[in-house]
Amino acid sequence: MERKRAVEFLDRLIKQSRVDAILITDLANVWYLSGFRGSEGAILFSKKGRWFFSDFRYRDQAEEEVSGFKVKIFKNKFKEIQRLLHRLGVRNLGFEASGLSCQLFRAFKKEMKGIRLKVLKKSLAEIRARKDPDEIRWISNAAKLAEKGLSTALKSFRAGITELDFAAELEYQIRKAGSGWMPFETIVASGPRGAFPHAKATGKKIKKGELVVIDFGAAFNGYGADLTVTVAAGDPGRKARELYQIVSTAQKQAIAGLEPGKLCRDIDRLARGYIRRRGYGRYFGHGLGHGLGLAVHEEPAINSKSETVLEPGMVFTIEPGIYLPGQFGVRIEDDLVLNNEKKPLLFSRSNQPLRVLE
Repeated sequence: MERKRAVEFLDRLIKQSRVDAILITDLANVWYLSGFRGSEGAILFSKKGRWFFSDFRYRDQAEEEVSGFKVKIFKNKFKEIQRLLHRLGVRNLGFEASGLSCQLFRAFKKEMKGIRLKVLKKSLAEIRARKDPDEIRWISNAAKLAEKGLSTALKSFRAGITELDFAAELEYQIRKAGSGWMPFETIVASGPRGAFPHAKATGKKIKKGELVVIDFGAAFNGYGADLTVTVAAGDPGRKARELYQIVSTAQKQAIAGLEPGKLCRDIDRLARGYIRRRGYGRYFGHGLGHGLGLAVHEEPAINSKSETVLEPGMVFTIEPGIYLPGQFGVRIEDDLVLNNEKKPLLFSRSNQPLRVLE
């Protein structure tokens, strides 16, 4: 697997940054470039070649998964990389800030005598924001797995079940549908707890008539989907139905406004403006959406401050919400891609008429 756009980007970055090589330690970027899925890996990308580094645990896995790089298995990461850098005559070494903790930087600085370390101003996050066709297909498949798991799990949804029990059932059904892993902890937040945007599932029993916010995901070939539905355990009442419809309309208006060339902040404004006009602007405090890929949150950020320009191939969520403290919350989240036909293609269908489950 070779990401042509990424290779071309790194070639340009070496020249623009005036470095001899770039060391990539962010595991998501290592995965993106090489196909390696382990927990220990680094890539040296230089004018004279490309190398992948890992330890003994991943000797066989690296040989199986890594392509486009010479594989080196180390006993001591720093010394192995240092030897190669000196052999290549590297004097200036670039790092991505996203993969460089203070501890790692100090360790490299201590070991890399005679080599100038330079934190790069750009990173592969820019390239990963636009997906290749295979990546788009994998995220679409992940969304399908998530929805299949939800459809089955909702058959056991009822007043009286605890949030934790339903979260466990949902994750079981998503894994059974074929998800490779859970990209994040499932949120099941009922009644007043739905007003916490990132509530964790608890032992609280879901009561009759409560709205329940369910935020869940799935993964396919390492790429994640992120969906949110809001359902009701019996009739939730007029106000809850009204707010659900406001959130639903806000999401539809934002999606209808999507097209290449628009600023992310302008899309956020479409949903936020509608919710504000309906009198609930103060209760929608988070960004409208975020990019999806190897990480659940990556570029582009769809929020009120983002000046990122939308481009074909960008995959992201649109997830407006209203959260009334002490009462309930509503969030609807779908995943989509801005495709080459200049229209958004939805991977999911979270935005449905409110599902009232008795």
